[in-house]
Amino acid sequence: MTPRTSFASGAAGDAQLVEKLVHDIDEQLEHTIDAGERALMAIVRQCLTATLGHPGSPAGGVEDRLAVSYLKPSEVIAQGLVAMSQATLYRAVEDARFYCVTPRGKAIGRAFPAWQFAPPVPELLAPVLRQMTDLPSSEIHAFWVTPVDAFDDLTPAELLAGRAFESRAALTAAQRGHLAQSASERQGRVIAQLGALPSRSTDLIS
Repeated sequence: MTPRTSFASGAAGDAQLVEKLVHDIDEQLEHTIDAGERALMAIVRQCLTATLGHPGSPAGGVEDRLAVSYLKPSEVIAQGLVAMSQATLYRAVEDARFYCVTPRGKAIGRAFPAWQFAPPVPELLAPVLRQMTDLPSSEIHAFWVTPVDAFDDLTPAELLAGRAFESRAALTAAQRGHLAQSASERQGRVIAQLGALPSRSTDLIS
């Protein structure tokens, strides 16, 4: 069983649990309120669905999650994630349109964090990366995948994408609120967060 299959099974189970809870509360209210208070039932259902999640909600759907994997340059091309040759992809890295890291356990080579190719990230990423050209690739990647208190524990990658990583078990109402902001708002907040990097804080102090 693949990790994606396990995640999908867990998500389906959570959805069924939410539906059962809403149904049970509906049944209880049916016998305790009169016809003039039926609107209360609809309000309760709406609040439960918004707080606990619902199948097909934008932040919770399996297909809307960001991948946590790394891809070889050839895999990026083969999967059609960019309409580029491998040489053009390398130039895109030099132009700060995408970024790559050295594969784990190796001294050389390139590995591309897969999340950056998920829409709408490619359209939003470059303005942020262009402000990070003085940083080593390891620090760039650490910035993207490190949870931020101001984002209610979401990572800058998740906020920029408006989508959670597939490894995240659940989203809080506050996190869903962050992800629901407009693309320009999310991008602006990520750029602002660059000032909190240790290297940038040191520059500001000096």
